[in-house]
Amino acid sequence: MIENYYQLFDTRLCIENDISGKNRNMAKTLDYIFASIVLSLVTFAWATFAFKNWIGALIFSCAFTAVAIFTVSYVQKKNAKPYSWERLELEFCLRGNEYAIKTLLRAIKNVDFDNSHNYILLENGIIIANFKFSPLGASDVASACNLAAKHEKNEIFLLAKGIDRKAYQIANLEKIKLNLIKTKQIFRFLAKRNALPDLEKTKTKFDFRALAETMLNRRNFKNYAFSGGILILVSFITPLKIYYIVFGTLTLLMALLTLTPLGNGSITSPKVFSQLEHELEDEYKRE
Repeated sequence: MIENYYQLFDTRLCIENDISGKNRNMAKTLDYIFASIVLSLVTFAWATFAFKNWIGALIFSCAFTAVAIFTVSYVQKKNAKPYSWERLELEFCLRGNEYAIKTLLRAIKNVDFDNSHNYILLENGIIIANFKFSPLGASDVASACNLAAKHEKNEIFLLAKGIDRKAYQIANLEKIKLNLIKTKQIFRFLAKRNALPDLEKTKTKFDFRALAETMLNRRNFKNYAFSGGILILVSFITPLKIYYIVFGTLTLLMALLTLTPLGNGSITSPKVFSQLEHELEDEYKRE
């Protein structure tokens, strides 16, 4: 029973990380969209000084933006790694600290370190791996400090997803220097030494619902409201009045949409509830 519970728990965590991965992909898509809008606005504003009419300036700004975005996208794809650092972090969380330490040691060839399943002893410090699906708390930092004190080390290099801000106080009380080594830094180190583990890259398809939930997140209200307000105010002092009013109105409408139930990430109802209702109705009829 307990084993089944842990399996279900691990499965839930995998699903949550997959969802967060999709949201990160949607956020990257939004970055490209908003970068295109900002770049086109800037180039359009400056192009009005070089062109006699706004149509020529608009065509130039669109063409310049398209070339710039294509170039950036091409360079990023050319320098792309087999997978992202988030994928490596997920693998460390799933397979444990011993796997993380062995991966790190494989990158350092012909070097014999005194290590255990979750730490590596250095001359003046200790490297400790403690990967979890959430940032480390005070108890985790206290355990790391006890391990460092046991081996008479006064500096810790903690490989982890993150550390709670209050947990740093534990290391200060123990007079131990605590350094957080994030997965992104480990990823760069392994990639530099061509020692990234062979992992299957997670494929995420474009999800319009995830994109909409990211755009309409309630936390984006202040950004939309500020940007829309600035655009509307600028429309009173610029000859391109219609241009700024249209974009300002659209931005303020987005701000209003974040205050609706759509801003809570409830665009569609999960199918599981309809299935649950159907099962309960069938069970009631059988009784």
